[in-house]
Amino acid sequence: MGAGNLRAKPRSISITSGKGGTGKTTLTANLGVALGSLGKKVIILDGDLAMANLGIVMGLTKCETNFFDVLSGKADVGEALYTNYGIKVLPCGFRFEDVHDVLSKVKRERVEEVINELLKQTEFLLIDAAAGIADATIISIAAAREMLPVCNPTYTSLVDCYKTVRLANVLGSWTRGLVVNRTGKKADLSLDEVEQFMGRTLGAMPVLADIPEDPKVQEAERECVPVVVYEPECSASIAINELAKVIVGERDLPYVPYEERAVKETTSRLVRALTGRRA
Repeated sequence: MGAGNLRAKPRSISITSGKGGTGKTTLTANLGVALGSLGKKVIILDGDLAMANLGIVMGLTKCETNFFDVLSGKADVGEALYTNYGIKVLPCGFRFEDVHDVLSKVKRERVEEVINELLKQTEFLLIDAAAGIADATIISIAAAREMLPVCNPTYTSLVDCYKTVRLANVLGSWTRGLVVNRTGKKADLSLDEVEQFMGRTLGAMPVLADIPEDPKVQEAERECVPVVVYEPECSASIAINELAKVIVGERDLPYVPYEERAVKETTSRLVRALTGRRA
């Protein structure tokens, strides 16, 4: 497959959760690395504009240039992309007080440039979305053609997950299934119960992967190393690598991942979400 073909089919996926604490950012980072290990070009965008911590999980602790700088026109996309573990990351800074200022002044043309650049450089654009249904979450979902919700195996987490899937439906982002993270505790709902709940509320929403609670994940986080690199054979790493294979193997997408259409439609949704204006 030539480089032109690689660029012709970019997939953009927002990874979301109804509330914080589900392990979404850790999953995003590890899924990105797992996709990279399958030979895919991957860029992860930190869409959690106020609580940016993707860079830390990826071992990128000194990122002087970031997504805010790109949006405000102070830097080019290439200057804010950092490579680690075989994939690229566009992190946010820790200047959370800049969020409103940057977003209120963002120009449509700049957003188009950023998304065009990212999608034309990669096969998979993963967007680590803010938890909940905040402006930043809407931005992240609107920017992606697909959404991958992450929940824990509890009723409260499932209800929050349901809300984000409904939001994605409104924004026109496809959700094929969900990831249940940190499974294995006695009080957990079973995977059958999770699917039954989602079936009753959404019609059908299969579990694409269940990631078991694994002490190696916290060990890896303390070392600022993705667990799929830190301990490839642990139970969490095996499950994440299997999820990557599922995502790569998806063929029946409800849209045509053709370059010009994908870039144009993705950009239009993101511009509307960022600026409140029609693209």
